[in-house]
Amino acid sequence: MRKLFSRQLVEARHEMLSIYEVIDLTLHDAVRSFVTDDKKLASKAKKQALRIDARCANLEAVCYNLIATQGPVASDFRLLQTIIYTNFCLQRMCDKVRRIARAAQHKVVSGIELPAELVELVEAEAGSVYKVLGTSASVLVTNDLALLRTLNAQEEDTHGIYEEFFRAYNRMAAMQIDDDRSLDDLRRVIMVSRYLDRCAQYAIDAAGRITFLLTGQRWSAADIAGIDEEELEGMRVPSGEGVILRPAADAACIARIPASELTQAVVTLIENPEDEDDDEDEDEEDDLA
Repeated sequence: MRKLFSRQLVEARHEMLSIYEVIDLTLHDAVRSFVTDDKKLASKAKKQALRIDARCANLEAVCYNLIATQGPVASDFRLLQTIIYTNFCLQRMCDKVRRIARAAQHKVVSGIELPAELVELVEAEAGSVYKVLGTSASVLVTNDLALLRTLNAQEEDTHGIYEEFFRAYNRMAAMQIDDDRSLDDLRRVIMVSRYLDRCAQYAIDAAGRITFLLTGQRWSAADIAGIDEEELEGMRVPSGEGVILRPAADAACIARIPASELTQAVVTLIENPEDEDDDEDEDEEDDLA
């Protein structure tokens, strides 16, 4: 019975990471559809977002069912709480991805032509957001508290582009647009920059939850930014029997995220996949020992 519970915990964790991977890829599609005025790609991204929502709802139900039926304690319970909270962040990210795709459709249907400078800033912001998502995914796979601290600087870079976007928009809106209806359409479209900014923040919030899993402390990435790496590692608490953290296997769940967004450590794990059959053999040997 305990083995079944442990396997269910691993499967829930892998589903969480797999959903993260799909959100990252769908965000790429949504942004590309916005930049290139690809209505078909925008529609595809919206439909994918709906499927992601369904997966998130199912994962949440699975986790609460495990809590209700298995009565987990200590680190097992922290893992389930971490998955539930990360899943919540993923749902919010998915909502913003869907809104970006919807804005792309609206941009095409309404014939809105953004100034080249704004489109370039959206692309630049998206590139920064992809890096945040990749680093956050790497944190969730490797459980690296030191890596978590780097996310604050990345988030500042992303937010800086977001602020630059709206400074440029305010300048252009005041100078070039006289028709109230056109201005309203434009405002609906330029919210894409805001959605990207929120995606980055949700990803950081999700990654920050590993501090609770590993230390039992509810600290965010910002909270541990000034803590020494050695002190951070000393805060870790032992994992329970059910909490199986196996980065080599976990990395396979985010293998489709572009390698340029992930850390080299995770890329190496992806390029050298773990043989799950070997792990099962080792478990059987441990049982016999």
